[in-house]
Amino acid sequence: MTTASRGRRVIGYARISKATDESTSIERQRELIRTTCQARGWALAEIIEDIDVSATRTRLDRPGLTRVREAIRSGRADIVLVWRIDRVARSVSDLATLTEEWAKAGVCLVSATEPFDMTTSAGRMLLQLLGVFAEFEAATIRDRVLAARSALVKAGRHPGGAAPYGYRVVDNPDGTGKVLEVDPVEAAYVRKAADMILEGKSLYYTTAALNGAGSKPRKAAAWSMTSLRIVLTQDATLGYMTHNGKLVRNDEGEPVQVWEPILPQEDMARLRVLLAPTKTPGGERKRRARLLSGGLLRCSTCGGRMRVNRTGGAKPVVRYSCSGKSDGTGCQRGVSIVAERIEEYITGMFLDLVGRYPVVEVRESIREVADLAAVEAEIKAATAELADVDDDDREAEMLADLRTLKVRRKQLLSQPSEPVVEYVELGQTFAEAWEARDTDGRRSLLESAIAHIVVRPGTRGRRGIDPQRIDIHWRDQYGPEVD
Repeated sequence: MTTASRGRRVIGYARISKATDESTSIERQRELIRTTCQARGWALAEIIEDIDVSATRTRLDRPGLTRVREAIRSGRADIVLVWRIDRVARSVSDLATLTEEWAKAGVCLVSATEPFDMTTSAGRMLLQLLGVFAEFEAATIRDRVLAARSALVKAGRHPGGAAPYGYRVVDNPDGTGKVLEVDPVEAAYVRKAADMILEGKSLYYTTAALNGAGSKPRKAAAWSMTSLRIVLTQDATLGYMTHNGKLVRNDEGEPVQVWEPILPQEDMARLRVLLAPTKTPGGERKRRARLLSGGLLRCSTCGGRMRVNRTGGAKPVVRYSCSGKSDGTGCQRGVSIVAERIEEYITGMFLDLVGRYPVVEVRESIREVADLAAVEAEIKAATAELADVDDDDREAEMLADLRTLKVRRKQLLSQPSEPVVEYVELGQTFAEAWEARDTDGRRSLLESAIAHIVVRPGTRGRRGIDPQRIDIHWRDQYGPEVD
């Protein structure tokens, strides 16, 4: 027991790792703290709590514990009273830090259920032993949880936590536990976004299109380019499972595909190249994609899109090049041009011609892929259920529902598969918008005014841009478009 005298000011501290844990409920801890103060005649100032907070993971960085320490530093307490010592700390080092800090302030740590006296050497030794046991118990719990999750992973079951975007948690149809299955609505948006990027649209453009179509990520009001990039390039989208932050692999070291993939591996490989950020020598992150990399540039020889390429070894030069020779399309004379030069030239031409005009941005509304995917999933489920129905009335009812779903599917399929283009005024001039936007935003402005840009072969040895090589095809409202 502590030797604290009657009348001392007490701050109670209660903590629980999971609010559903009834054996160490916050209510029980509060009650024990109150009854202990009443029995000993101590003045209970307040009870400070940390709910759903692990002492093992957060160590001493806990909101409630921080308040306790601040109260002690300001001289508002003589005793810190807890239900058990492991409520304060789960490691010997953390416990030692707190007890030494509080002892210097003349404050005692008291347990309502464990007898020890911090004013004696024997009491301090007992406190340290209790800390050792608390640390051992935390390590045992951690090992047990990790072992259980490893067993779930080996069995192909979901080890817990939120499902990755594009998937949902369902009961295991082959036994106990949970598994993941593709969420048809979310997966449809993932596939649509992937298609847009692979077709040459920028990440900025694709993010805006998904937000405009009503798609939302799990924990935000709208998609950002960062959150969309993560979903489009993460291992989970390939159906892979991670455990302890690492991919689960088979005996040959290959990733194990546990769930149905949302995207094929070849698409994922291309997306990771297109969306991968790089670091400049100073450490600043910089996107690989440049101003004209969204598909605006076309080779005059084969009509194919020109892509970003780096050449030059130790001092690489970034160029836009036709890939017709390498990708098998049969371009006889591939075109190449230095990226910085043509970007500067196109920027000047663009701002000179349309900079003073109000922005009329091209926006494409994508087909209701989410509705279509949801209807397809309902038809699949209804068809499977129908095979097991014995009741005639129920069968007739389900057939009627199935007919309704098929009519809805037909309506959705009858909508234009190509995006519907509309022109929207944004209340700025092109020059004002250009100054305010980043590379993705500027590319979007170019796409609103320019249909495409044809690049002709250059003359070897010539420096700078030859305007005769560049043929800008403006959209109708800015100039006649030439096909």
